[in-house]
Amino acid sequence: MLDDPRLKIVEGIDGDYVIIGFPHHLGAKRDNVRIGQDHGPDCLRRFLPRIGPLKNAEYMKDISNFIISDYGNIHVDDDQNLEKLLEKLNQKVQIIQNKNHTPIIIGGSKDCVFGVVSDDLHVISINHIPDIQIPYDGNKPSINSGLRASKSKISITYFGFDNSKLNQDEQNYINEKCSGYSLQQIRQVQKIYHQDLTSQITQAGIMFNQILKNLQGKRIHISVSLEAIDSAFCPGVSRPCVQGLSVEEIFEIIYLAGKHSVSLDITDYNPTIEDYRTGFLLGNLIYYYILSKGNDIN
Repeated sequence: MLDDPRLKIVEGIDGDYVIIGFPHHLGAKRDNVRIGQDHGPDCLRRFLPRIGPLKNAEYMKDISNFIISDYGNIHVDDDQNLEKLLEKLNQKVQIIQNKNHTPIIIGGSKDCVFGVVSDDLHVISINHIPDIQIPYDGNKPSINSGLRASKSKISITYFGFDNSKLNQDEQNYINEKCSGYSLQQIRQVQKIYHQDLTSQITQAGIMFNQILKNLQGKRIHISVSLEAIDSAFCPGVSRPCVQGLSVEEIFEIIYLAGKHSVSLDITDYNPTIEDYRTGFLLGNLIYYYILSKGNDIN
């Protein structure tokens, strides 16, 4: 139907929001983590036309004025060369941002974030397992040691990680080199009841909103690993999380993130394990991210 009030995706690079696929799992392969994340971007595209509506009654927002475009996938002649793939991704992201548009990168494994970040960005990494392990493969980036292997000076805050998975060295690294809010800290925040649409209703939303306030004035990139979401809601990942963020929490976080960030990546969707529930959730994360900047409906 021509008047279907759902999100429409056009081809190209000129949308207000531009989707870029990064169909590679080399970072996971380097750490001997179950692969299959390379199918994520193409599988997601099945769900994008179903999300909506353009006029949302929950937040009273209208996004019908936005153009969402799909650039396609990042490839190079040698698709086994992660560094070249990240370089090409970075070039494409820069072109999009120079047009004052917002790139949304869909992985692939979470090492694709290193094709997005730059020295002037602060990264908020929503991640169940921070990538701060000591590199073992010649300082090559991987999903477990990407931050320590990176040659860039990255300003980063980890959010929603499970600190019971960290050893003392890794905990010290977060305390000394970056910052972080573990899942255990989030659960200690007293839950409040919202009074209006602008108030946060979850513990995670309250803390995430405070992080954004503390970073006011900085350019922010949001990096979301689907492994941070409780596997009851998001089973299609290689390393399922049995005590992660709820759907209510991640939707509130992504809505807040959309108001204050200049770019987004969502990674670790593995449709070879489960595709429908996780793919539909991923599509809705993109929808809520875009929705946050919609026009208010009177």
